[in-house]
Amino acid sequence: MERITDFEMKLSSTLSRNFVDAIVESVLFYPEDFEPLYSLVTNKETKLSWRAAWACEKLSELTPEWFIPKYDEIVCLTLSMKHSGTKRLLLSILYNLPVPAEFPVELYNFCLEKMLSPDEAIAIQALCIKLAYKIALKEPELLSEIRLYLENAETEYFSTGVKNCIRNVLKKINSSQR
Repeated sequence: MERITDFEMKLSSTLSRNFVDAIVESVLFYPEDFEPLYSLVTNKETKLSWRAAWACEKLSELTPEWFIPKYDEIVCLTLSMKHSGTKRLLLSILYNLPVPAEFPVELYNFCLEKMLSPDEAIAIQALCIKLAYKIALKEPELLSEIRLYLENAETEYFSTGVKNCIRNVLKKINSSQR
């Protein structure tokens, strides 16, 4: 296993999914390299930050426990993120993590605001719908709030992906409240 340690250089060069997979594999083999990789998510260079978030998103699927202590930090990053691709990846990381015991009000409100926003990318809308639902499972009385939002959405204005996400979450809410 080749150890990748100069993440900044590697992520700045031409990148492919195979290359991201190699970075993820290296970090899984050498867990002490997680922090240097994760720190690049906040890099000022948008391309580097986005690519580091991409690798971290893959890691969060495999080792969510590494990200749990960073939950609040990732929420803050997500709320302030301007780059759509990085915001999507941060939302995906949060979706891969368990919802903390202390209800994440700011994240829940953010998801409600963005889930039907035409200014957001399709993937961000869909992730916000799914994440709002996941968070609301901690506070079941909020499920009716999400249902109202989704049932009153004029779905003809949304993409097929968002329509499917709305339909799937409504099914889950309706089946859980029977």
